[in-house]
Amino acid sequence: MFRYRNIRVMLLILGLILICTPGCGFIQKDQTPEEIFSLALSGLAGKEKLSFEGQAGLRRESNGVFENQFKFAGKLEDHNRLTLQTRLPGVATSGGAQMSATSVLSAGQPGGFSASFQRKKGQWMALSNDQEPLRGALSRYNPISQLENIDRMNKTIKSEYGGGRRTQILRIELKPEDAKVWATTQLDAEMRAMREEYMRKAKAIGGTNQAKLEQELERVWKQGEVTMDKMMKQANVQTVYHLTVDRKTSLPLRLSSESQVSYRDMNNKKNTEALVTDVNFGAYE
Repeated sequence: MFRYRNIRVMLLILGLILICTPGCGFIQKDQTPEEIFSLALSGLAGKEKLSFEGQAGLRRESNGVFENQFKFAGKLEDHNRLTLQTRLPGVATSGGAQMSATSVLSAGQPGGFSASFQRKKGQWMALSNDQEPLRGALSRYNPISQLENIDRMNKTIKSEYGGGRRTQILRIELKPEDAKVWATTQLDAEMRAMREEYMRKAKAIGGTNQAKLEQELERVWKQGEVTMDKMMKQANVQTVYHLTVDRKTSLPLRLSSESQVSYRDMNNKKNTEALVTDVNFGAYE
């Protein structure tokens, strides 16, 4: 009887060891928010294909109403090749239904534009010179690039309640200094993109007015650049992301963000603007 009891105890201990072994799915060591984020980024980096759909809008403090809203969609193929498509609200199929990521990317839609990018040495570059002017405007809406840049910056990551058994939600707040540098970099890229696009249009016009038009565009662009630099130097930037991660696969399911910029305009009036984005991932392969 004594030997039988010892065998039962040994079997019970062995069973507990097997249950607690990582990978069984019953009991696993709690991961830190930083580890969860790292696993999500690693999982994303290992995928050959994926798609996403998102929307963005600008909210001003004065009225709280979203302005300049639009939707966008993207497809990653061959690991490093990305296509982004934007469209304005209300664009629908002939049947009246809102378009999916696949349909948006497969056909050119009025009120939007698309561009293709290649990831080279950790940077997303436009595939042709004709698309280069679109790079600055679209780069901030690439959620893969967003996560890659977040990984390089100083930040605090915390777990949030509400994820449930299937998902884990992370709150990622960038350090204000890093958030400001990044916001300024993105605005500079968009300013350069606008300049290149308008210069390209001026060149297409040609004729005797081309040089005069280019000079005027250069003057307006420099004036805007000086104004923006002055405002951003004294601006305060707060950027917070919320990343929803699948507990089973460690892959990102959703990435939302709010980047709030407080600044004083040329009349010394304080303004606050917030760029809000929300992206859902899917179709991982």
